[in-house]
Amino acid sequence: MLGRGRRPLGAFGPWLIAIIAVLAVFVDIPKHQISFPFNCPGICLKVGDFQVNQEIKTHLGLDLQGGTQLILRMQTEKLPAGNTQTPSQLQQLAMKVIERRINSLGVSEPVLQGVGDDKILLELPGVDDLAQANDIATRQAFLEIKVPDADHPGQYKSLQPPLTGANLKPTFVTFQNGTKPVINFEFTNGDDQRWVQLSKDFYQKPVQITLDGKEISAPTINAIFTDGRGIIEGGFTAKSASELSLLLNSGALPVPLEVIQSSRVEPTLGQESVQRSLVAGAIGLFLVAFFMIAYYRLPGVIAVIALLYYTALTYALFRLVPVTLTLAGVAGFILSIGMAVDANVLTFERLKEELRAGKSLRNAVEAGRVRAFPSILYSNLATIMTAGILFWFGTGTVKGFALTLAIGVAMSFFTAVVVTQMLLHGAIEIASLRQRRLYGVEERAVDTGAPRSTAAVSP
Repeated sequence: MLGRGRRPLGAFGPWLIAIIAVLAVFVDIPKHQISFPFNCPGICLKVGDFQVNQEIKTHLGLDLQGGTQLILRMQTEKLPAGNTQTPSQLQQLAMKVIERRINSLGVSEPVLQGVGDDKILLELPGVDDLAQANDIATRQAFLEIKVPDADHPGQYKSLQPPLTGANLKPTFVTFQNGTKPVINFEFTNGDDQRWVQLSKDFYQKPVQITLDGKEISAPTINAIFTDGRGIIEGGFTAKSASELSLLLNSGALPVPLEVIQSSRVEPTLGQESVQRSLVAGAIGLFLVAFFMIAYYRLPGVIAVIALLYYTALTYALFRLVPVTLTLAGVAGFILSIGMAVDANVLTFERLKEELRAGKSLRNAVEAGRVRAFPSILYSNLATIMTAGILFWFGTGTVKGFALTLAIGVAMSFFTAVVVTQMLLHGAIEIASLRQRRLYGVEERAVDTGAPRSTAAVSP
């Protein structure tokens, strides 16, 4: 039997749930900023080497906000002789590089599809600048270190085999003298020893660092290296250094690409679809709330409050992760709302069964929770596993649907087993809310020989 005052998460549970609710509502507010310790759109925090720079906004897909659509052709004729990879293999490798690059640059959930054996369809939500889109998709990002050519003074030549960025660890940006951005890199897989040997062979001589055949830096080696680390200087701004670092981390394209078709996609259809989806969602929520309150009464009211909590928390996570919302993603979110209601239905039906069996209200609430928990757990777990499979094997909008569904189901499980139970335990501490009829169960008569009267359920 639960002692008086026991609630899920202990004595501090209600305060924790309330704080999470306040933070979720705050994150859901559009167009706000937290300026700590310096101005930026979103949440910015820097403590020592730990840094967070998270913009808070709702990311919309191409079908909801418009963007750019490109068709790219692989220029296989420009590949060096002796290439053994098939067009299909090159296409898959190029798509993986483009996806990593675009996600790193903040263009969430691109749509990438192979068209035939030598073309790629690319959709970039929110990118209006065609020139920027072309640069993102077709920039080779091929880094190479070249050394002085003794036969041609003032020129540089490639090492044999070339020392490229193929074996770089993830690069990152730091600032020299507090203001000058440089890109830090480190070779691995044997190239680190080649880098060390290069510093010995060309001590006090310049080496050239090129990107896609163009020089970006030509530093003079003033020390013998002891590992594969180095920096790239080139008069970068903070933005250009960050973009170059992200490009290097995404890898070089395995084959040159050219844009053979580009178009700007307007969001007119998306706006209309969003409005219809919002209307449909509002009607659905109203009907669900009406049914829950009419059938389950006080637990139904609690379920509606928990559902509002769930909606605020899930949408806040979508903005923080961030999740790119497409029409398919919105469908996944709405489907997860159904899972949240289903969990409450299971709990309340068990509660009514325990009350009809003659148990006190506290015992009925606890027994209902224990009996409903396995069904809630397994149904939610099965849905999350299915979403995981869709996310792993799917692409584009399928991944968006799977991600929103998985997050939504996880949050619905939290609200059903924690928030709803906490509200129920809080309700039974109020004497006026202990009437059995408030829980959808007929009142028990008090057998005293006197006329039948209404009795409150034992707490």
